[in-house]
Amino acid sequence: MSVMYIPHNKGGVKTIRINHYRTTLLTAFAFMLVALLILTGYTLSVVKQNKEMKIQHTNELNAILSEKEQLEALIAKQAKELAENAEIINTLESVKTISAEAVANYKEQYEDMVVSYIDNDLKNIGTVSRGNKSSSSFKEDVAELRTLISVVESAKLSEDDATSKIARKAEQLNNYLEALPTYWPVDSRATFSGFGMRFHPIYKRYRMHEGLDMGGTKGDPVYAAGKGKVIHAGWNGGYGNLIIIDHGNGFKTYYGHLNKILVKEGQSVSKGEKIGLIGSTGLSTSSHLHFEVRLNDKPTDPLYYIEP
Repeated sequence: MSVMYIPHNKGGVKTIRINHYRTTLLTAFAFMLVALLILTGYTLSVVKQNKEMKIQHTNELNAILSEKEQLEALIAKQAKELAENAEIINTLESVKTISAEAVANYKEQYEDMVVSYIDNDLKNIGTVSRGNKSSSSFKEDVAELRTLISVVESAKLSEDDATSKIARKAEQLNNYLEALPTYWPVDSRATFSGFGMRFHPIYKRYRMHEGLDMGGTKGDPVYAAGKGKVIHAGWNGGYGNLIIIDHGNGFKTYYGHLNKILVKEGQSVSKGEKIGLIGSTGLSTSSHLHFEVRLNDKPTDPLYYIEP
């Protein structure tokens, strides 16, 4: 048996010859033992690495399971908090609904109280539209009506309130006041031939004068004494060119002897709106406005109503 080897530091191949069989057996056994030791060492190394990897995987799995438990605990905690928050929200919504209902209820009670107060006060000035008071009393009632309007305006819960009972009552009172024939219908404050019996300048005898003659020159403006609807706009016998306005609540106003009519029948007019021009048409001796206030078609003294 021969064993060849190659030294690193010296060139050439060296050969060892083993001729005795015992030596050959011992050498073979030594090689096998060395191989076995190498194989055993390698196997032990692999087993050790596998054990370490198993431990590492076990640790990683335990870490994952721990994180999973923590995540599940966090999710459970959040679910609990969500449930509690939902309950709180439901409670708050319920309280909010109850509060809104309470506010609406109190608001309605407040509005009813204000409207009732206004209606009770209106009873005291109800004769405004019945014409059975003196001039001073009527004008006191009008002043009180304006005070009531101021009260109801200040009683509104907000400036832009336009739908509440209070707002509707304020609108009703304002419309009522605007319809009352209280506006002086000409620029001049001169008057002659008042309401009552007088000596007629044309017929030359005493006759009932059912209105008030107001001074002015031809072409001066004539204004509506109150808000209303024009029910006549044209010629009418001795009145000449005549406008009649229906103000509601039994009131009508007459504007006679006009030089020109500026409105049409069926037209709605506002208090103080220009409706015609002073003239001397019909039975008239000079330019002036013949002004009448009729209540339930009965002539009344215009000075009871119009405010200078």
